[in-house]
Parts: sequence; structure tokens; C-alpha cells
Amino acid sequence: MDFKRLIKNYLNTGVVQSSDTEANQHIFVANLFGFIGYSITFLMGVSAFIRQDRLIGIVLLIASLLFFSSHLILRSKRFANPYKFSANLLTISLMLLMIYLVFTGGVNGTGPLWIYIVPPVALFFGGMRKGTRNIGLFVLIISVLMFYPNDEWLATSYTFEFKSRLIYSFLTVSCLFAFYEYVRQNSFNRIQEMSQKFERQAMEDPLSGLLNRRGMREKLQNEFERSQRYNNDLTVMMCDIDHFKAVNDQYGHDKGDEIIKSLGTIFKSGLRKQDSLARWGGEEYLFLLPETNGNQGMQLAEKLRSQIEKKPYTQDDKIFSISISIGLHQIAATDTINQAITKADTNLYKAKEQGRNRCIIS
Repeated sequence: MDFKRLIKNYLNTGVVQSSDTEANQHIFVANLFGFIGYSITFLMGVSAFIRQDRLIGIVLLIASLLFFSSHLILRSKRFANPYKFSANLLTISLMLLMIYLVFTGGVNGTGPLWIYIVPPVALFFGGMRKGTRNIGLFVLIISVLMFYPNDEWLATSYTFEFKSRLIYSFLTVSCLFAFYEYVRQNSFNRIQEMSQKFERQAMEDPLSGLLNRRGMREKLQNEFERSQRYNNDLTVMMCDIDHFKAVNDQYGHDKGDEIIKSLGTIFKSGLRKQDSLARWGGEEYLFLLPETNGNQGMQLAEKLRSQIEKKPYTQDDKIFSISISIGLHQIAATDTINQAITKADTNLYKAKEQGRNRCIIS
């Protein structure tokens, strides 16, 4: 069990819980590939020394060290984006090792057979554009080496048939992996879009398009912590449509829905970019006003109340208007989020008890 946990921790080195899923997946694969890379090249390097093939042995051990360094980079705190450096080191090290094996022929001319590792690694770590560019550069280099007249740029020799078929088959494999990477990226992007869409739907009220309680709770928590940290003013406003049940009964629920959406639009137009608005209940709205004290909040509340009072609505040639009541509370240092909302709600009920169509602040 401890061994499994050790392997799991090793492969998850550099993974950050707050990062996106694809980035963490790439980090995991970078650790896995680095581990496989330095393990195999180390064993092959030792084997080369046993066969008295010291040059290949030294090259393989250097490659092993580079692959291991890619893992150490993910452990380092010196890099702003350690994964990018690690992935580039893995790709470049692999391509240089493959170029060397093509140049020397490896063991009994079998070195070029390893080059098929390049396409999946280059495309996975580099993506379609960068990966394709790296593969193209790699093909250009090994083609020049192999097809230069009289094999002058090779430490070994290959038949023309072997060289041509090696390039053709490598390009075929590269195209297949490129198509796979294209499909994988498209599928991942669609899944991400759907996930974000469902997340937005979970945070939004479907009728008004405003935040719902869940969405506003997240905003409240973030702004409350920020106001506590920097000692900034923060005000909440609870708003309710007066006699809304009577409006529904007299003019119909469709008109009631129209009014809810209309008020949301009016409210949003009067807010700043940093302010937040949510449909808190049936006909209730909650305003979150960062860097706003009670007096400033009261001025906004009165402005919105006056706008709503003057706006006419029509139904079956009848013109009518509505009004709103608002309760405000400037959050104190000793308040919790729930206490602040309760105080604003209490002031809202005071406004209703005092005749509605008014704003009350703590």
C-alpha cells in the first residue's frame, strides 16, 4: 500500500488542485514519460557499457539524466510554469537522442526504429501547432542526414529502400497521431464548454439570467474575505417587489415573469462592474456592493426605487406601475455573511411595515 502511494505521489508531482484538468493531465504524463524515459535509457546505457560500446552508453546515460531532470523541474519552485520547461526538455531530449541514433545507427543499425516515439510525445506535449512544427523539423534533420550524398553525414550506412520507407512510415504514423491529437483536443474542448455551460446554469437563475443563491454565495464569500483583508467597506441590499402576489393574480404569471426580468435589467444597468446582483427568491433580489458604505448604498437604493416607481407597465390596454422596498446593511467587522443578510432582510421587512416603497438602512 505504501509503495502504491509512493508511485502515486511521484506521478502527481507538480499537480496543483486549482489548475485545470488538462494541465494536471499533462503534468501526470510528463512524470510518467520521464520515469519510463530515464529508466529505459539508464538500463540501455549500462548495457552498452557492458558491451564495451562506451560512446552510445555515455549518450544514453546523458539522455537518462535529462529525462530525470524533467521530473526535478516539476519539483522546483524556481519556475513560474515548471510544466512548460519540463515538457520542452522531454521533447528536445527525445528528439536529440533519436537524431543521434539515426546518425550512428545504434546497435547493429536498429537505432532508427526508435524514432516512432517522437510523434505522440511531440504532439501531446506541444499540441497540434507546436507538435507538428517540431515533427516537421525532426523529419527535415533526419532526411538531410540520411539522404546527403554518399552518406557523408552519417556514421553508418542504410539502403535507399530502408531510408525511404522509414521516412514514409514515420510520416504516416505522424499523420495518424496528429489526427488523434486533433480529435482529442476537440473532444476535450467540447467537454470543457459543456462543463462550463452547466456550471453557469447551476449558478444562474433561468428566468432572469441573474445569479441564483448558489452563485451569489460564492461572490459573497470572496468579497467578504477581501473586505476583511483590506478593511474595505461592503454593503448588502435586499430588495422585494411590493404586492407581487396581487400583480400575478390581476395580470397573470406571464406578466409577473416579465416584471422580474425587467427589474433585473434595470438593476444591472445601475450597477458598477464590481457589483453583483442575484435573484434571491421569488420576487426578492440581493445586491452586493463592494467598496460601498451605507450612505452610498442608500443613494443607489433610492435611485433604483425611484426608477421602478416611475416605470409604466401595460396589460390588456391597462397601464399600471409597481414599487419596491429595500433593506440595506453595511457589513461590520463583527458580522458574518449570514448575519449581514439577516440584518438587510430585517430592514426590508421594516420598510414593508412602514408602508412599502421605501428604503431602510441599519
